[in-house]
Amino acid sequence: MKFLIPFFAFLIAFIIHKYLITPFEIFIFSADIIEHASFCYLPHAIRIISYYLLGPVVLIPIFLSQCFTFIVFNNADPINTILLSSISTLSIYFGFNFYELIKKNKIFNIFNFVDWKKIIIVGFSVSLFNSTLSCLYLSITHGFDHFHETLNLTYLTGDVLGLVFGMLLFIITIKCIGQLKINVSN
Repeated sequence: MKFLIPFFAFLIAFIIHKYLITPFEIFIFSADIIEHASFCYLPHAIRIISYYLLGPVVLIPIFLSQCFTFIVFNNADPINTILLSSISTLSIYFGFNFYELIKKNKIFNIFNFVDWKKIIIVGFSVSLFNSTLSCLYLSITHGFDHFHETLNLTYLTGDVLGLVFGMLLFIITIKCIGQLKINVSN
């Protein structure tokens, strides 16, 4: 069951992103940038929240769901999709392990943060890994002579804003379910 939850959650978030968020972004921003990166990538929230809640077991379903959605919904090249999905999935692992190294350092004192703040901090570190590595890969495969800063910033912004928006939806959903349980039990 742990395998199916992140897979379908990512699928749902991707569909919401593709058919609600992306058209709005294309209306406001350049379609060239939005073709490769979003300013509010909601599926990033699924990657981070599911790893935070369920651990490394979600890496395989997240990888498979990314491959599935990009190939089926974006008609993407399978080889590029597998490579970009691998980068994204490994970024989750690296970001969480980077956080583990930082939290052992007394200077940062991350233990005083509330859990959702920890998730945002970890999500930001995952975004740094993901945006840098993905943009480097895209720069090489698209023939850029240098690192494409606009694309990197868009990736980073999209992952972080997607995570923040996803966290808000997650918190609201949990509170509504909690309130519903209280109302039913009374």
